[in-house]
Amino acid sequence: MAPRAGKGGGAGRKPHDRSTSNRPGILFVFMVVMLVLVAGRLTWMQVVQAKALSATAGQQRLRDLTLPARRGSIFDREGQPLAVTTDAKTVYAVPAQVKDATATASSLAQVLGGDRRQYLARLQRNSSFVYIARKVDLPRAAALEKLGIEGIGFVDDSRRTYPSGHLAGQVLGFVGVDDVGLAGIEKQYDSALAGTDGRIVAERDPKGHLIPGSIVTAQDAVDGQDIYLTIDKDIQNKAELELAAAVKKFGAKGGSVVVLDPSNGEILAMASTPYLDPNSYGSASADSMRNKAITDTYEPGSTMKAMTAAAVIDKGLFTPDSMFRLPPTLRIGGRTIHEAHARGTVNYSLTQIVTKSSNIGAVKLGQALGKTALSDYMDRFRLSRKTGVDFPGEASGWRPPTSSWSASSMGNLPFGQGLSVTPLQLARSVSVIANGGTLVTPHFLSRQGSVPATFPASPVPVITKATAIATTRMLTDVVRDGTGTGAAVSQYEVAGKTGTAQKARPDGVGYMKGVYVASFIGFLPASAPRVLILVTIDSPKSGLFGGTVAAPAFAHLARFCVDHLKIAPAPSVGPISTKRTASSQVGNEAASGKR
Repeated sequence: MAPRAGKGGGAGRKPHDRSTSNRPGILFVFMVVMLVLVAGRLTWMQVVQAKALSATAGQQRLRDLTLPARRGSIFDREGQPLAVTTDAKTVYAVPAQVKDATATASSLAQVLGGDRRQYLARLQRNSSFVYIARKVDLPRAAALEKLGIEGIGFVDDSRRTYPSGHLAGQVLGFVGVDDVGLAGIEKQYDSALAGTDGRIVAERDPKGHLIPGSIVTAQDAVDGQDIYLTIDKDIQNKAELELAAAVKKFGAKGGSVVVLDPSNGEILAMASTPYLDPNSYGSASADSMRNKAITDTYEPGSTMKAMTAAAVIDKGLFTPDSMFRLPPTLRIGGRTIHEAHARGTVNYSLTQIVTKSSNIGAVKLGQALGKTALSDYMDRFRLSRKTGVDFPGEASGWRPPTSSWSASSMGNLPFGQGLSVTPLQLARSVSVIANGGTLVTPHFLSRQGSVPATFPASPVPVITKATAIATTRMLTDVVRDGTGTGAAVSQYEVAGKTGTAQKARPDGVGYMKGVYVASFIGFLPASAPRVLILVTIDSPKSGLFGGTVAAPAFAHLARFCVDHLKIAPAPSVGPISTKRTASSQVGNEAASGKR
């Protein structure tokens, strides 16, 4: 039987579909390629990029936090706080978690103060963390936290505060937002006050919160040390009050006060106007930030005569009762020297030259010394030289090099023109006379923690003790019946010297007409000084002379000091020997023009 057509016969079979038959092979090849790629990628990630990826994962999972050290406090000599660290909060935001940025910004401005628009700009940043406010006081931080705003967080912090406001503001200085000392004592002793920050590394959840028990690394912070200054808070306050009153009374541009113990250089008070409140230093003027007693210089004027007189006595040229014939004016080096008050020819003793503050007499003393000796004694007294005080930014004074002195230099340097000093430099120089002839180092630090401060223990000899006593006796006459009677303190013998110095022009050429610095420097009790005070009043509009402008402020402050420190009156310095040496007589003849 013939087979049926189309069934089983070759003539009726459909052609073979190659594309369909190759699909399994193509799929297999594709899968092999993909497996190779995945294996290669895994190998690349697990071998080549393993360290980098592990670090990235760690950064996403771990949080590295700084544990700030608590800054040490600053106290006065009696343990009264001048600068302290108080608890505070830092407010931050996680912008992605803030639901309503506009409303949140308004709430921040209402509680913290500040500009709502600035808060809004921070909340809209493309960042996982932004600071909102640093060092917020606890009451305001608590008020904000009570609102429960999502996306706003708080971190424990601390803030520097100055309990007495502007008291000793320029001395203390201030710290920046990161608690780094930027000025004054805060800067000088920053390394001791700052301490050492700690560190903690721990895991966090997706919302940024630390996971309890997940600490990887922890290092405790080491708090800063407390320091104690030589400053006496009560004397500092009185100094600021008296200085402000004098500046206001005489319409002055400003002024400064230095109070120190001349026996050891301890600074009991230092003030400059305008005052600075370190709590709000960001809005303070540049002028108020300067501690002018250390950073600003001026010509000392007649206060310099105390050192000139001490030099001629120490050199053996004259005694306090040596006599000088002084003309009304003196022509020297092309200049005519005048007295502050016109007079005729007079015969003055060395003591009278000092007590009456004679410019011509001081020039005679300088001529008797000669250029070399005068320069040598200025160096001994460290006039125009840095004191080495423990305070940043101390200025150097200026004095012309001895090699460049001209005849006119001898006509102004002996009475305090043609050189410049800082108030502290002058105070240190006069302390040589007060303490019996030695140079001390002014300083602020009393102790650091429990360790007493160490400054040069062996004062440098400058003049003999006999010279210091003789000069002190002359300076008591200045206050008793000379130009400084306004500095007298009842029941106490005061030694001091007035100064009325012309102010140099800003360009350094000549002097400003009718513009002066009035000053008075003195110490008491004269025979056993415990306190030395310098008052300088810059550019008084009414009044002019140191004896009328600065001396009364000295007297008020000195009276407070002896009462506060319980300093008893001391015996008089005693009479000065009137015996003249041969060299003093020769010097007298030279000074009076006899040779």
